[in-house]
Amino acid sequence: MDYLERNTASENDVATSWLYALFAANLYRFCPQIDTVSYPDIYHRLVASRYRASDDQLSEVLPVKQEVLAGLTSYIHEIKNRPGIVATFHTGSYRQLSRVMYMQGANVAVVMSSEILAEQGEYLFAQHAKMEDVGALQLIDADAGNCLIKMLVALRDGYHIVVYMDGNHGAAPTKDESDNEEVPFFNCNLLVRKGLAVLSHKRNIPIYPILSSLDDENETLYHSYPTISPDSEEPLEHYTSRVFRTLYGHLQEVISPKPEMWEGWLYVHTMPGRREWSNKRRRYQSYWPCRVGTRYYMMISPRYTCQEIGKLSFLCMRKWKRLTRQMKN
Repeated sequence: MDYLERNTASENDVATSWLYALFAANLYRFCPQIDTVSYPDIYHRLVASRYRASDDQLSEVLPVKQEVLAGLTSYIHEIKNRPGIVATFHTGSYRQLSRVMYMQGANVAVVMSSEILAEQGEYLFAQHAKMEDVGALQLIDADAGNCLIKMLVALRDGYHIVVYMDGNHGAAPTKDESDNEEVPFFNCNLLVRKGLAVLSHKRNIPIYPILSSLDDENETLYHSYPTISPDSEEPLEHYTSRVFRTLYGHLQEVISPKPEMWEGWLYVHTMPGRREWSNKRRRYQSYWPCRVGTRYYMMISPRYTCQEIGKLSFLCMRKWKRLTRQMKN
């Protein structure tokens, strides 16, 4: 928090301070090997990446190099005639993917939270309506009770289903963990719903992983990975594990060199790991000073709880953080 807290916080800084605290705690939890000195720079690049993704969505012309676009469209043509689940994550210019797909004539159904649907749905339909000779577009509410039925109907009607695997809506793990899969992710584990893998296995639906990133010249890049195909002879448990280990392995591969590519650092704490659910083990806890306006807090990681503290305690804790960082360096 040192970098952001040098000046007096205004009302506009409140959300930023809290988001940075979540970002820092999440990054430290999963990737403790990254030097905390680099956190402010990574965070600002993450914010810039989010704005870029939004600008790309609004652009009338796809801001992608022709050679990159050619590679992605070639992949789309390969999978066009076999509708399946296009598994992607909130990395890079992820918002353009569905647009590129329907511009190549593929029918696309995008699964998104009700909040994002209300915010962007009207614009996305208007953008699609301006184009000629393109595939159809559907938007499916991930939070609706009939989400799965709508996905099945869309697949039956020849649509590809674009799913953000790391979405923090419509995919909250259940308390009894009966329909969750534990996935290794960097230095921790995640619990994710395994419904999509079960659907793929039972209905023989292929999964097409596509992730967005940036190349060394800061240009949009897309990674198209081999199709994950279900096998009726492979036990469901094995297939489920294979699907999510493969997908989150792709995510880890993309963001390892560029952590700022993934928006999930802002909300990955909503996808708890098994160790946080168990009282049998006591995990190492770290404490982060956090200021929101004129009030001071201590964030406790990995539980992501906050306790209000006095200004003097806040200053002492921040000074201690600086000291330990200097000793580490």
